[in-house]
Amino acid sequence: MTAPPSPPATRPVRGIRVLRNVVTNYLRLILTAGVALVLTPLMVRGLGDRDYGLWTTVFSLTGYFGLFDQGIRPSLVRYVSRDHAVKDFDGLSRTISSAIALYTAVGALTMVFAAFVGSHAADWIRMDPELHAVAPTLVLLVGATLALGFPLGVFGAVLSGLQRYDVANGIGMVISLIRPVAFVAVLRTGGGLIELAWASLIVNLLGHVWSWWAARGLLPEVRVSPSLVSKRQLRQIASYGGWALTGALAQNLSFQTDAIVITSFVGAAMVTPFSLGSGLVDNARQLVHGAAFVLSPTASEMDTLGERDKLRHMLLSGSRYSVLVSGPVLLGLVVFGGNLLTTWVGAKYAGAAVLITTLAIPTIVSLPQAVASSLLFGIGRHKGVVLLSLASALTNLGLSMWWATHPALLEPLAGGEMAKLLGVAMGTAVPQFFLSGLATAWFACRVLEMPFGRYLWSGLVQPALVAATFLPVALVVQHFFHPIGWLPIFGTCAGGWAVFALAAWVWGIPPSDRPRWSRMFSGLVRPAAGEGRP
Repeated sequence: MTAPPSPPATRPVRGIRVLRNVVTNYLRLILTAGVALVLTPLMVRGLGDRDYGLWTTVFSLTGYFGLFDQGIRPSLVRYVSRDHAVKDFDGLSRTISSAIALYTAVGALTMVFAAFVGSHAADWIRMDPELHAVAPTLVLLVGATLALGFPLGVFGAVLSGLQRYDVANGIGMVISLIRPVAFVAVLRTGGGLIELAWASLIVNLLGHVWSWWAARGLLPEVRVSPSLVSKRQLRQIASYGGWALTGALAQNLSFQTDAIVITSFVGAAMVTPFSLGSGLVDNARQLVHGAAFVLSPTASEMDTLGERDKLRHMLLSGSRYSVLVSGPVLLGLVVFGGNLLTTWVGAKYAGAAVLITTLAIPTIVSLPQAVASSLLFGIGRHKGVVLLSLASALTNLGLSMWWATHPALLEPLAGGEMAKLLGVAMGTAVPQFFLSGLATAWFACRVLEMPFGRYLWSGLVQPALVAATFLPVALVVQHFFHPIGWLPIFGTCAGGWAVFALAAWVWGIPPSDRPRWSRMFSGLVRPAAGEGRP
């Protein structure tokens, strides 16, 4: 039987919980990036170009099945959060059991695919003949790692649905440290590709078992059994997951479109300057995406409990803080993009600064809509977001192809081949501003019954004006000194960001939010009431 919602006084302090989730997300991102930075050269030296190339190729081939996870996982997070909000443990048992059954089927399909690819690896992958005997086993082991990760990964999604990203991130960070130690140990003892694949499989299983143990500790009332698999839950997960999968495909299409168009119409060599510029903007996106997606289960809980006013407040404040976090970084890229490229990869690529400006400005509008998308996924109103994402991806493809082949209009801004790259950037920027940005914001306001004008001013324009206080110092320094080098650039940005921080405190953060932020930070290291520990 479904229990009634707990009274507000006994519910977890959401602000503390969300802040802890966001902070641990950022810590995990930083740790993962640091590990990759250190491990990659060790792997290259330990394996050599030949073996390392096969390693990355196999993971690329099997990695496309990860899109299934991007489809099913959001639905599991949604329904776990919904059932847990009303303490429906019978519903949770059916949801989790059904998800494991569905993921097991996906895992079996993955193994069939891995066996098929492995048997034809020597024909499809250009490799040294000495690797022909290794490749099939390597593909099978990598496929098995992914296949087992589908049903066992359900417990990680359960932790997300319970809004315990801090627990999931803690497990993930420990596994991120164990994995490179295991890989280095394999290489130091003379192991090769097969031994590394076994090490990867064992370390991943350790993480899944740990997630299972943590989820069981948080949900002792829940049972998992084949007898609890429900057709209703399977239909719900499959229907929701199908739309989420379409959205994931649209996102992947958007990210891959530019490189494909440039390779086809400009030349593969020109992908490099474009990827350098767009990559810097993508790094700024991580600042918001690392925080936005943790809001989905919180939105599901609020929707289940009928707390529509709190959903509207979360949409507005989430957008505002997204702009305040990412705005100064994106404006810094606009002003100092050429300086940064010169310092990073050489003056040869400084011309790609025009691409950074073209991509960064619409991102200021589209990036806060990651919050809107997360909330709409959480309350099950994600179909409109997926359709807009698909429309944006297709428009991106069409406009990028047209501008890449008709660069004359853009030649006053960039000459030669750079005009074609600017056309591709424009093809990305236009749908990003109008579809991923304004249209998504309008749809979210319509669903949550919020005046669009209020959202534009309070959620976008006002915080963008506060973020723009970074510009005077930055523009003056750029005009007179044109800083080159890591220390001069970051020193200049620090001066502009100091001015922005003061402006953000005075005009960006509402006075009513300041005590709440203080309470949240003071409670960051303590579990919120009712959360418990795994």
